[in-house]
Amino acid sequence: MSKDKTRREFIRETCTNTLLGGMFLSQIPLPPDLLPDDIETDSGLNPQSLVVDVKSRNDIIQGVTANISLVKQMVSSGITSLTGTSNPKDAWKSLFHEDERIGIKINGLGAHILAGNYQICWAIVDALKDIGVNENNIIVWDQYQHHLQSSGFRPNMSFKGVRVFATDRGSGKKALDAGSSHKEYDSGYGAVRISKIWTEDVDSVINLGLLKDHGIAGVTIALKNISHGVISHPEIFHDNSCDPFIAAINSIPIIKDKIKLHVCNGILGLYDGGPMPKKRHVWSNNGIILSKDPVALDTIGMHIIERKRKERALPSLFNRPNLPKHIETAGQYGLGISDLNLINHKTVLI
Repeated sequence: MSKDKTRREFIRETCTNTLLGGMFLSQIPLPPDLLPDDIETDSGLNPQSLVVDVKSRNDIIQGVTANISLVKQMVSSGITSLTGTSNPKDAWKSLFHEDERIGIKINGLGAHILAGNYQICWAIVDALKDIGVNENNIIVWDQYQHHLQSSGFRPNMSFKGVRVFATDRGSGKKALDAGSSHKEYDSGYGAVRISKIWTEDVDSVINLGLLKDHGIAGVTIALKNISHGVISHPEIFHDNSCDPFIAAINSIPIIKDKIKLHVCNGILGLYDGGPMPKKRHVWSNNGIILSKDPVALDTIGMHIIERKRKERALPSLFNRPNLPKHIETAGQYGLGISDLNLINHKTVLI
């Protein structure tokens, strides 16, 4: 990438010259660019662009699991910083009410190596119970049951306790259709069917992603955990580094409107070889990232991965065929802020 060319221009040019299904991406209609390059604004003016990056001075992973006490402290500090409240109870009450049915959508792919999903989930569950949410109205879920199990969860579909189950109900890829809505939703690039957990069982969603490199999309953090984690046939939306499909699917109203909080399990990060991690590409990032803005969160996460790649003398994320261009496209769709100059990135040290 030329030093005289901005990253925005580089990604835009690459999109323009990429062929998708017999059509150049420059011919695909996208919403107008909401953030022209010449905008000047104070990064702290837009509260929706706030990203809180809670970092631990000490290693969170002790042995093979995350320190639950430290994780709870980090989640509490993160949610109060994000909401501008003085205590965690008020923070959670500002986002959720006690009668809601709340889904926590995890990313369990590779969670047996990228530990911490289990502890972060239970920190969130305890906080929701503290504000009066019935624990049986909380569902921890993913596409595949084996991904839940690799994160440490045991399935529970009973009327007692936190419910834990997957779209596939343990029956694998062929069962995703049965676990998805009968109704088809228009993504703008083909109809999709969405997990019934999303459409029928929950009123609101907490999106818990991982901090990962991705061999097709460039990175997978918040946005891709939703776009390719809640529909029945995600495999058909992988062309052209998953762009603009990630943004398009996230823009479907029933998807976009239910998400109230995005959390990134950045305790361990994957800087290369994703999405399935190999231990040699994993590092201790010792962080948990929170935002209401998935685009801003992914932008910060992308740059965290980029810095680690630079430390390891690996090619830039922006000098590979699998460009993470879906993040800027999501900004163009109005899903959030992708311009670093407009993101209030707040680091909290524990």
